[in-house]
Amino acid sequence: MTHKTASLALLLTGIALTGTIASAAPRSPPPPGPGLNLINERCGFCHSTAQVFAAHKAPAAWAGVVQSMIDRGAELSPEEQKTVVDYLAAHYSDGNPAPAADASPQPAKH
Repeated sequence: MTHKTASLALLLTGIALTGTIASAAPRSPPPPGPGLNLINERCGFCHSTAQVFAAHKAPAAWAGVVQSMIDRGAELSPEEQKTVVDYLAAHYSDGNPAPAADASPQPAKH
């Protein structure tokens, strides 16, 4: 193996390990607040709250997502709906630097 090939192999191994370590790093817990309380109380019946916190959407898109969940059976008053949407838009919008994951809604299990 030439010096250039060995150096390239070492560099690629380092990059691969860095990605593995970064993906294994724990995410910070969701910020406290009334929105978090409602999500923990009302959203975990049909899907995990981790699924909610992994999603990152445009702030305006959260209103549609929450309305879709209400249409599927989530029980939120209009005031609670606004609280949840505001919380998600503030902490889990596309502009926030946490990694996004697919959070497609699951069918209601009522």
